[in-house]
Amino acid sequence: MKPNTVRYRWELLPRLASEVEFARKAAAHRDLSELLTIVAHQSGHDLTLRKMRCAQIMSACVRGARLGGGPSAVLLAEHIEFLRDLSRLGSWPAVKRAMRRYVERLVLRVRPSGRGRMARIVASIRDELKATPAETRSLAQYAAELEISAGHLSRTFAAIAGRPFREELRRIRCEAARRILLETQAKVGVVAGMVGLRSASQFVADFRTQTGVTPGQFRRMAIRNKPRRRASRREGGKAKARSHAL
Repeated sequence: MKPNTVRYRWELLPRLASEVEFARKAAAHRDLSELLTIVAHQSGHDLTLRKMRCAQIMSACVRGARLGGGPSAVLLAEHIEFLRDLSRLGSWPAVKRAMRRYVERLVLRVRPSGRGRMARIVASIRDELKATPAETRSLAQYAAELEISAGHLSRTFAAIAGRPFREELRRIRCEAARRILLETQAKVGVVAGMVGLRSASQFVADFRTQTGVTPGQFRRMAIRNKPRRRASRREGGKAKARSHAL
């Protein structure tokens, strides 16, 4: 595959930082693997460029660990150490291994009890949005319930989550919609309602903004790719059978 032919998924990096912040190790490794694949494709064989982009990824992860209650001094020292080690690595496989080990270390540094009150509030709101994307409350309603100003909550939410409340809600709804589109045959208008949007046209616009394609295009692409994956597994099985026969 030629460089720059893979579309960069802008939501992946802030999501990875969020997974580190909340110590979701499996999800963090999954997002990191996808980001590393994109970096490799878009940077060609330029190892220096790949390492520069990896340094940017890890900077975001360090911020996530800090928001998760990790000790600032320790995180800074370890980050400088990681950058030094990264600069000395001479192969892409070695870089990928170092990235995975560093994410593992950052997740271990997270201390939920070290978060401030506002960080805990934002975490609770985000968890509620993910659990019930079709039954969400407005930021003003959350603020009224918590007896804090809507402006303060809005600014704090954006600083901690890495994006404004509405953008985070749109991201979460689109993630839920992706699962529904893949797992059911529900029509687009029905899917919109299932993720809390009354307007199908608004849902299509939000989904395209988040993913780069419409819900219908996303489903058709997924359907087209299924036979390829099955064929690939069958070919893999045949190859194993041939190797055993030899």
